[in-house]
Amino acid sequence: MDDKVVDRIFSGGLDHLPQVSSKIVRIFTSSTFTDTLLERNTLMAEVYPKLKEYCREKHGLEFQIVDMRWGVRDEATDDHLTTDLCMREIENCQRLSMGPNFISFLGQKYGYRPIPTRILTSELLLMREGLVGIGVDTSLLDTWYKPDYNAVPPVSILQSISSILVNFNNKRQPKLQQQDQATWWETLEKMQKLLRKAASTLYAEGKMDDEAMHNYFMSVTEREVINGLLNVKNTKNHCLSYVRIINNINLQNVRKAGLYIDILNRQVDTEAVRLMANLRDERVPNRIELTNYKKYTIDWIGRDGLAADTHEEYIQDFITHFYKSMIRLIDRAMRKEDSSPQGQIVTEILQHLHACNNSVRVFHGREDIVERVKCYVIGSSAFPLVLYGSGGCGKTSLLAKSASLIFDWLGIQKPSRRESYPSVPVEEDQHQEEEKSDFEGDKDVTTANQSFASDSQVTIGEEDRKSTTELISNDVIDTSEIDSRDDSLAPTILLSSKKKKNNKKPSSKSVRTDSQATTQSNRSFESNSSLPRRTRVLRRGTQVPTKQISSEPKPDKLGVGQKLSLAGQLSKASEDVKQPRKRVRFSHQAQMISLQYLQKVRSDSVEKEKLEMMARIQQAEAKKDDQPKQIKPLLLLRFCGTTPDSSALAPMLTSLCQQISYNYLLPFENIPTDLVPLTAYFKQLLTFATPEMPMYIFLDSVDQLGNSQDSNKLTWLPTKLPENVKIIRRWLSEARRDLVQHQWEIVKNAIRHCSLPIFIKLVFAEVFRWRSYTKLQDTHLALGVIDSIMMLFQKIEIQHGRQLVFHALAYITASKSGLSETELEDLISLDDIVLDDVYQYHMPPVRRIPPLLWTRIKNDLPNYLSEREADGVSVQNWYHRQFRETALERYFSEEDQSIYFHSMIAEYFLGVWGGGKPKPFKYTEMQIMRFNLPSADGEADRKVPLQPLVFQSKDGIVSRYNLRKFGELPFHFIRSKRFDDLFNHVLFNYKWLHAKLAACPLQAVLSDFDDAFVHIQDPHIKRQITLVADALRLGGAILSHYPDMLAPQLLSRLLPESMGHNLVKALLKQCDLEGPQDCALIPVAHCLHTPGGPLKYSLEGHQFAVFGFKLTSDCRYIVSVSNKFLTFDMSTSDLARAVAPKIRGIFQGLSLSPDDKYASAWTSTNQFLILNMLTSEIVLLDNPLPESETIQGLHLLDTNLILWGLTRWFLFNLQGKIVEEHCINELRLKEHKITKMVVLSPTSYYIIVHKESEERPKYCIIYWEDGTILTSVDGYSSLAFDSTRQRLFICSDTKACRICLLMKQPNRQDCFSHKYLETYCSTVKSEDMSLSGSSSENDQDQTPADNSKPEQENTNIERYCILSGSKQHDKEENYEGWMNCFQFSSPELNLQLQLSEDERYLLGTDAIGFCMWSLQSPLKSDPKQRFLLPSSVRNISVKLLSSNSIAISQNDAYAIAGVRKNLYVWDVKTGDLVKCLDAHFGRILEMFPYTLGPWNSIITSSLDRSVKIWNINNIFEQVHSIDRHELQIDSISLCESKELAVTVTRGCVGIWHLTTGKLVTRLADSPLGAIVTHAVVTKDGEYIISAESGNILIWNLPHKKVIYKTEQQNIKQLRLIGDMDSRFMAVSTSRDLTSGELRSEICVRMIPEGYLEYKIESTLKSFRPVVISSDNQTLIFLGAEKGKDMIFAYQAENGLLLNKFAPKVPGGKEILGLLSIPNKPSHVAVLELERGTIYDVKSKRHVKTIHRWSGKISKCGHFGLQAPSRGGLDLLEMRHGHVIRNLIHRTAEGVFTNVTLFSRDDKYVLYYHSGKKTLRMFRVKDGEQIANYRLSAELTAIDTTEDGKYAVIGTVDGNLTILYVADPIRPGITEEIMSLPWRKIQHENGYKIQEFSFKPEEDVSVGEECKESEKKITFKKAAHLAMTLAPFYSHEVKDGDAESQVCTIM
Repeated sequence: MDDKVVDRIFSGGLDHLPQVSSKIVRIFTSSTFTDTLLERNTLMAEVYPKLKEYCREKHGLEFQIVDMRWGVRDEATDDHLTTDLCMREIENCQRLSMGPNFISFLGQKYGYRPIPTRILTSELLLMREGLVGIGVDTSLLDTWYKPDYNAVPPVSILQSISSILVNFNNKRQPKLQQQDQATWWETLEKMQKLLRKAASTLYAEGKMDDEAMHNYFMSVTEREVINGLLNVKNTKNHCLSYVRIINNINLQNVRKAGLYIDILNRQVDTEAVRLMANLRDERVPNRIELTNYKKYTIDWIGRDGLAADTHEEYIQDFITHFYKSMIRLIDRAMRKEDSSPQGQIVTEILQHLHACNNSVRVFHGREDIVERVKCYVIGSSAFPLVLYGSGGCGKTSLLAKSASLIFDWLGIQKPSRRESYPSVPVEEDQHQEEEKSDFEGDKDVTTANQSFASDSQVTIGEEDRKSTTELISNDVIDTSEIDSRDDSLAPTILLSSKKKKNNKKPSSKSVRTDSQATTQSNRSFESNSSLPRRTRVLRRGTQVPTKQISSEPKPDKLGVGQKLSLAGQLSKASEDVKQPRKRVRFSHQAQMISLQYLQKVRSDSVEKEKLEMMARIQQAEAKKDDQPKQIKPLLLLRFCGTTPDSSALAPMLTSLCQQISYNYLLPFENIPTDLVPLTAYFKQLLTFATPEMPMYIFLDSVDQLGNSQDSNKLTWLPTKLPENVKIIRRWLSEARRDLVQHQWEIVKNAIRHCSLPIFIKLVFAEVFRWRSYTKLQDTHLALGVIDSIMMLFQKIEIQHGRQLVFHALAYITASKSGLSETELEDLISLDDIVLDDVYQYHMPPVRRIPPLLWTRIKNDLPNYLSEREADGVSVQNWYHRQFRETALERYFSEEDQSIYFHSMIAEYFLGVWGGGKPKPFKYTEMQIMRFNLPSADGEADRKVPLQPLVFQSKDGIVSRYNLRKFGELPFHFIRSKRFDDLFNHVLFNYKWLHAKLAACPLQAVLSDFDDAFVHIQDPHIKRQITLVADALRLGGAILSHYPDMLAPQLLSRLLPESMGHNLVKALLKQCDLEGPQDCALIPVAHCLHTPGGPLKYSLEGHQFAVFGFKLTSDCRYIVSVSNKFLTFDMSTSDLARAVAPKIRGIFQGLSLSPDDKYASAWTSTNQFLILNMLTSEIVLLDNPLPESETIQGLHLLDTNLILWGLTRWFLFNLQGKIVEEHCINELRLKEHKITKMVVLSPTSYYIIVHKESEERPKYCIIYWEDGTILTSVDGYSSLAFDSTRQRLFICSDTKACRICLLMKQPNRQDCFSHKYLETYCSTVKSEDMSLSGSSSENDQDQTPADNSKPEQENTNIERYCILSGSKQHDKEENYEGWMNCFQFSSPELNLQLQLSEDERYLLGTDAIGFCMWSLQSPLKSDPKQRFLLPSSVRNISVKLLSSNSIAISQNDAYAIAGVRKNLYVWDVKTGDLVKCLDAHFGRILEMFPYTLGPWNSIITSSLDRSVKIWNINNIFEQVHSIDRHELQIDSISLCESKELAVTVTRGCVGIWHLTTGKLVTRLADSPLGAIVTHAVVTKDGEYIISAESGNILIWNLPHKKVIYKTEQQNIKQLRLIGDMDSRFMAVSTSRDLTSGELRSEICVRMIPEGYLEYKIESTLKSFRPVVISSDNQTLIFLGAEKGKDMIFAYQAENGLLLNKFAPKVPGGKEILGLLSIPNKPSHVAVLELERGTIYDVKSKRHVKTIHRWSGKISKCGHFGLQAPSRGGLDLLEMRHGHVIRNLIHRTAEGVFTNVTLFSRDDKYVLYYHSGKKTLRMFRVKDGEQIANYRLSAELTAIDTTEDGKYAVIGTVDGNLTILYVADPIRPGITEEIMSLPWRKIQHENGYKIQEFSFKPEEDVSVGEECKESEKKITFKKAAHLAMTLAPFYSHEVKDGDAESQVCTIM
């Protein structure tokens, strides 16, 4: 397909379309019935299954064989349609097949030569006259041919055989059948002679040409070869031909010889031999390529002549050659297939263009409606036109017809094929898809015209319908019929653009969508030979250009090569020029190409050259200004739901954007992937329409758009269109056929009862079969759609057999998304009920259904079965909903029938009988009798494929997934009630879940669980389904991107639930056994949140704390902010969209506009932005406040934004421009600061201010309207407004213990009327109320005045309302403009006030808990309930007017508060604390109740970067707690001899059991104020040395007691020394106050006494850890002398200095640290950035330098690692520093920190990437990655056990995760996993996890007098002294001028 054809397709041209590439290889095999039987049967049995498997596994193609010679029954010849079906199938193969489509097998037999089924009546009369003229009797022809005058022109039809010979198909009367069959063949021979004689006579007389005469002599085989091969232009890629010649055919055996050569009257038919020779030896070889032609010559052997045993060599060569040739043609076709984005969109566009042509081809009538659509298109309306109607009224055809008339309406002459594209060889589209009438618009949805502001609508009904005419002025057309049976309406949309004179260009805007910045970085063009040239050109663009200035855009004039050349010139000209944020646009050829950002001028000559080139282009454009402008309309068509990319909103919009971008020369890369910005981008692209290139976008059946809740709301369509754009919806088509008068009367009567076009289509399908001679009793019609479909099904069943039709249509109806032809044939071939019916008189060579049978049925259902793609396969399904409903009613009336068909489909997709496994069956009684079978039992291979979950290449690499199985199998298991199979193979099957997660979205996996939950009744099973589904939901954020994490996620969450849940237990066992193949790091214990409890969803994706979130007004989405905007779907927890604006800092707050169209937030760096939620356009603004003032808050309205600081506030419009600016001085208040603003409108709001100087701020609430202060109220501590802002609750005293309910006056001068306060004051009569303003005690007995007398003073109001200036006014209180209606008493100082979600309660927060006051009548001053926190927990005020929040659940059952990291739950009735949930591992930042409707939830956000949704209904469900620290784990120390891990957090030392994951105990010497920094455990697990609060502690672990304590401040390092861990080293630093030098102190002490052996002091440049040589004999560290780094080496035994020297660091690079080299005691590496230098500390010499080394080395010292922060990981050999294996390719993964290490057994490499939070594990042996473990929180510490079997991970959330390294190639992993305690719980009844035991407390203090112990002589000290008497050698060590004697123990 060359460039011009591609351009034509992208522009929407409907003429001369090329074929659509398909995903089917469909082969028509042509041969005679008998002579190639052996070859065809061998292919069927041995080759076709292999080809089917090859196509499916390698290319994802369906392989189909059309063999019309195999399995043909006598019934197939009865109606004489076999030949027509063959020709139609050849056309279908040529249309659908990818690559080869026709194969001929030619031998020496010419084959069956039928007489024509139809002959023009005029031609037959001419032949009859010729026969009569020579005296031949023509009565036989008169009997068998009857004229049909319903045809135009009339034709004579060959009557069906059984209509005359009634016993022709009567198999129950074999003798009568045999007699009639013999009569027929005799009659046929006579008619053949008559017709051939007549044709020869007419040819001789010149009345008939040679071709017409040959039509009566031609065999079926020759006709097939002519259509399939001889008339095909490209045989090289599509055709194969095999010729076989048999020598020495034994003509004596006439019966056998007749199988291979034509025999006539026991002699060779010379005429047939001549015709065959001409075809076989001349015409075919001359037409086909030699590579596709193969000829065999064999000998006649034995009695049979040709058999498998006698010709084995020939058969084997034949099938081998056939298989290789087919593979070659298929592979060749796939190589030509364009898989690039351009190629995919070309295929998509072609499918819709062909669909349009098919609809238009059969369209007729409706001229008035078409004319009105035309008036709209060429008119001036700028509003949408809605064209709607009921299902089946034919909207699609009107849509297609309108699209096809665009050129005519614009007055554009369609160029001829030769004129337009003379160089493009386009094949004739003679094999287009069968015509589809669009009476069939049954895709019904509710009309969506309400979605548009001023929708124009078109209603299409009867042509004479008066109401239709009346609606023309409103542009409304209704396609519904008056007598419609369906009230729902199906919208169809057409976006069109029109030519408009003197139009003004819309203003251009720079739009920033999601992560696409306004100024994008330049994209360099990378050549890729595998991509088409067009694609590469498109990728040269850098930014979406605005609409062009020039009025003459002609991008369509540019060829691909021209575009590439011009783009290259422009790019070269601007190569050295850069001017940020500026675009240059050119007219004519260059105007549509956007230059990359111009760079600063580096060379004057380059700039001059560029400007000269631009001037030349503009001059060339100016010369063309006077030339007439040619209109090139752009036509875009989408028939929604007919292709995968048009079945969902996002892919459809993407394809539309791609098509528009191609035509306007915009890059595909700019098209967003997220739906919201994609919608905005689509709307922006509509503005590119120009008068010279207008846009016409037709969208049909928008109700077919799935997978998006917004798709049918049509919010993605513009409510008002840009210039040159319009919108419309769909229409119908009609049929052609003439009838005789009485037949017309029958049709008219039927249509009077129902006039829906779908009914008319059904009527047409029926009357199309009527002949003029059809008997009256056979010409009846149903009077409704359903009855007509029933009648159609009945006729097809009668014609083709009830069982076959019943089961075939039932399978299609039962399928979830349709069935491919191959799948349907396979299913019928597995259905022995059908096969027994088909083969009751036959014995097939292969027990499969003959392909011809389904082809005949499908042919009788024209256009009612649509072909579309599902799961990557072309499937057939009902095109109309009415057909599906009728089929359900007819074929699924009984439950057993439904179960049977669903079960059969389930077995097929399960692959029970695939891969050659024979299926048993029973022979019928007729077969047993006819074929003398010894037994009724049989079995046969049905040649159906296996159904693996994944298809793999020969190398074991996953090539693709079995999407068909994923989509269909669960659906049918559920509906066939095969629940055990559903559990074992789907829901609780690890391999299934893993494969489907890898291939499909998480929601597709969860939909299987949801479907099963609805259909299963057993509550125990439903519980287990819910557990697994919720576990998947909780891990959704990880599993969506890392499906290999399935096993770790399920194990981490479900291990505690395995007891009593057998299905869950079985699934977890599979995770243990099969999960290591995908991720070899397996959790040993429960370590993540368990499903089923109150936690509903955990919404993750933020990289920083979530300081704000909001629910949209419809509560469907949660919008949250950290450093980006993340929007989550409330119902599914899916991430709906992400916008990363690339701001500095973190967002501190969020506001949504009331209409949810805009969001705004401000950052910690005092920036703020306005985000358009529909278009993703971002306006980023800097702080408008003075430099010293920070943003305090903002509020977003539908049209404006109000932002405030401490002293100023601003009113912005949504474009970011300041509309108003105000200062606090305008409030006439001194020394006050703005605390908060409550906004009512852009001009009215409450301003809350306070005085910073006061200890307890006094607040003033000021009501501001239009620049005027109307009211002000004073209060203290806390306040709250209701939703109407008419009620205010405020603390009215300095102690904040009295809360007033104030009501706003509607007018400052007027008091509230009695009616306004009636609901609040008339019922306040309680005696315990404390009321301010009461004049006397007697007032309490007064009653309210009569409402009917407004002039009478209402004493009740006077009593409760304190007005400004009234006699009861308290001078200390200011309630100006407000009325004090009531007062509540509070027991404590209030930190925050709030109202419950339904505003029935007032909720207060104080230091020790919460209060709840009822606002329902009668009001009471005392709290209704008091909720106290635990004694150790307090509420604090983190911000003025705010503290921890509390919420009330549904039905007032519970009160929930978020304090610190926990959720506290109280019973509202009793006030008791009933639950404390460990909600987050970081402080809860915000909490929001959502208790409306069915929801009873709490939403929380936290510092831990997550948003969580809690289901209060499940608050008391069992929750399995997870052991963890409150603070992050800083370090880990593992015990070698015991299964213990010691962790360090800031607050304590944690002791963990490795195999149970339990936190055994926490150790802290000062529990209330400990600051722990370090801890290490000895190898024997007896002692722990820790650094806590400036002290060194030695713990006796078994007794959990401190046995030694001494002070040592600022400890930086703790480390054990020696093989026996008898000593430890503590390194601390301090700053010299005089000199400012940094000094270090290394103290080495004994364990457990704590005796100080020696101390080493040194000066440092900066602290770098001390290292110990590999033999534990030398301490090596970096000190400093004279400001330079020095390496010091000391003896570890006695602290004597061995050596010191200065390392040589080139370029003054910073030394990062030291590393001791294993097995080289004297070697130490000096580490720099990505380099290490090794020195010998004894000789002070340089050993070697290793470049590209990160300082990690294996325990054996042979391997090192290189892991730069920019990405990549290499394994080095340390001898030469060479890279021996690349573990991670150096792809850009972002600049993040990484952690790398070797496992302690040196078998594995672990690599942690902080950006992805993934821990990857590689096998050192072969470099294979065996795990990619995604952590739930950031890693802070990691280590492995000595044997390398466990990786221990500490994270920021305080969790310790222990992972078992289940390397698949390591033997014994299964047994080791099963021996873990948590697994024993599952598989051993009664097993309980053994807790780690400690010894009873006793006096074990060794150093009670901690500091005095150093003066005492212990036995160990004596032993140490004795060691000095051992042999030694002495040497001198010189340090400057000093000398010392050093002894070294031998």
